[in-house]
Amino acid sequence: MCGICGFVNLNGKSASKTILEKMNHALIHRGPDDSGNLLDGNVAMAIRRLSIQDLHHGHQPISNEDQTVWIVFNGEIYNSPELRDQLQSKGHTFSTRSDTEVIVHQYEDATDDCVDYLRGMFAFALLDKNPKSKAARMLIARDRLGIKPLYYYHDDDLLVFSSELTSLVQHPAVIRDIEPQALYQYLATGIVAAPLTMFKDIRQLLPGQLMSLENGVLSFKIYWSIPEAENSDLSEEAAARGIRQMLEQSIQEHLLSDVPVGAFLSGGIDSSAIVALMAQASEKPVSTFSIRFEEDGYDESYFARLVAEQYNTDHHEFAVHNHGFNESFLRSMITHHGQPTADSSAIPTFIVSSLARDYVKVVLSGDGGDECFAGYSHYGWLQQIGRLYVIPKLLRKVVRRLCYLSTRLPLLSQSYRLRQLINALEVSMSPKSRMPFEVLRLNCDADIDQLLASNWKSRVFERSELADFLDNQSGEEVGKGQRFSFRYFLPDAYLPKVDRMSMATSLEVRVPFLDHRLVEFALKLPGEKHWKDGRGKHLLRKAVADLLPEDIFTHKKQGFSIPLHRWATGKYFDLAEELLSEHAVKKRGLFNYKVVRQLLDDCRETGRHKQSLASEHRLSHRLFMLVLLEMWCRMYIDKLIEQPIHTDLSEIISHA
Repeated sequence: MCGICGFVNLNGKSASKTILEKMNHALIHRGPDDSGNLLDGNVAMAIRRLSIQDLHHGHQPISNEDQTVWIVFNGEIYNSPELRDQLQSKGHTFSTRSDTEVIVHQYEDATDDCVDYLRGMFAFALLDKNPKSKAARMLIARDRLGIKPLYYYHDDDLLVFSSELTSLVQHPAVIRDIEPQALYQYLATGIVAAPLTMFKDIRQLLPGQLMSLENGVLSFKIYWSIPEAENSDLSEEAAARGIRQMLEQSIQEHLLSDVPVGAFLSGGIDSSAIVALMAQASEKPVSTFSIRFEEDGYDESYFARLVAEQYNTDHHEFAVHNHGFNESFLRSMITHHGQPTADSSAIPTFIVSSLARDYVKVVLSGDGGDECFAGYSHYGWLQQIGRLYVIPKLLRKVVRRLCYLSTRLPLLSQSYRLRQLINALEVSMSPKSRMPFEVLRLNCDADIDQLLASNWKSRVFERSELADFLDNQSGEEVGKGQRFSFRYFLPDAYLPKVDRMSMATSLEVRVPFLDHRLVEFALKLPGEKHWKDGRGKHLLRKAVADLLPEDIFTHKKQGFSIPLHRWATGKYFDLAEELLSEHAVKKRGLFNYKVVRQLLDDCRETGRHKQSLASEHRLSHRLFMLVLLEMWCRMYIDKLIEQPIHTDLSEIISHA
């Protein structure tokens, strides 16, 4: 696991070592063990290395035998031993045992198709100096599921790339303006989807995408796509056996390491299954790590201990105390992401990564299980809302209006089911193909339009990439929801959170559920096989039923998040008031201050009077979103921070 960066001067000017070193320095947390660089005329590449395989000889950049092909690489290739044997049998000579060198020789053998042979998580930049070509060629790639990040900036004179945005923007030629379409996506859902970033001229590679630079021309190719459902005739028993077999194989491969490997253990089905299969495959006790919050409804530590005891793991549990939000903590989270992201679960991910790093260098995580096997409640929600479309739209509008008026009655004002029905009817007003997006959004178009300042309302907020993807989906609603998760929320929210927050602590996190063969197998099954009898993961439950205590399957799913509305203390509101003051909002020019002021007042009022939990969550997330955006603007638009901020966790954590 590493961080990579570099640039190519398309105008032919020699690459600056000073600029390259500044970019690479901003990645030091991703690779504190080693660093390296290559400057070759107008081309510059650099690496910060976290040594996991071939600890003493895996220094990068790495080249082929005659030094005509060079690479910087971030990630892990789990089938590298198998590929090495095949390549050696064809006459390739290796100078290291690292998986990085395997990619170089695989490229020599298969050129751009080298990515088809790789199983793992990766982002790499490869320089081909073939003397038969008129000019050097650059190939940049991202893994199929988008586990590892790759950002880039391109204009007539320059191509810049990096694993993280904070590193990329250190290049002085990179323009730092806000991207209007990204702002819309962020206000709608709290995240920004690839290929966009919050920076107007910076993009990110899509999962499963190649980018090549040849003779000054930049071109792109999708080499892997999210599969459609097709195996509808496969029996449940056969599907469960297939899932179990592939998961066992994936975990065995993910244990490839020259350093100890541990696991995050939350007490849910996904992480518990990972730990159970790790324990079966390991000779020594597995090190497991859990955190718990003081607030009710956010503690799954009991279930984590059940699994830890059953498999005799070396279990470490930590308690997180509510001291409210710390400004330096939020600044640290933003600077590691490089752009605002309103997923508050980044905070516990950062905490558990920091704690685990004191014991191990690599952990396995259950991320991806909910997407593969329809574990989120909104998959069932999509199924139910889909049935509303048989009712004429005019009638749906009338019913929605009547329900809304009913909330003004004292007996119904706090009715959760009535609010659910109103929300479902609201979603059903949009085209059916857009349901997955509408169900997950935090702010509707009307709210966004009301919030934005007049000079931003005139800008067209297009959703062409996402809209086209959704409009081209077919089949039943659960399956469409799963594929949307793999296109949007998984690669643009959940995986960046895990990557940035773990690498902030120099910890490598591996995700066995996202072996692309397992993903393909799961998504080729109809979503209705995964979501059955009102709950998700039907097939996964069958596949691992013999591994886990019954309580793991029956307790309510809580998710890995923080009690955001409870952490909003007076200190946090003081920070919000300063960041979103009338002067600050008007100077920024993005938002209507009256609407922002009302949101601040509503959040304070909701906290005082303990209104419905749903209201607290909704308002808290809307305010959190604006707080993070303004903090980001001050650090990246107004001036530029040089590297991510580190923060002290000692105040809020204790060993349980």
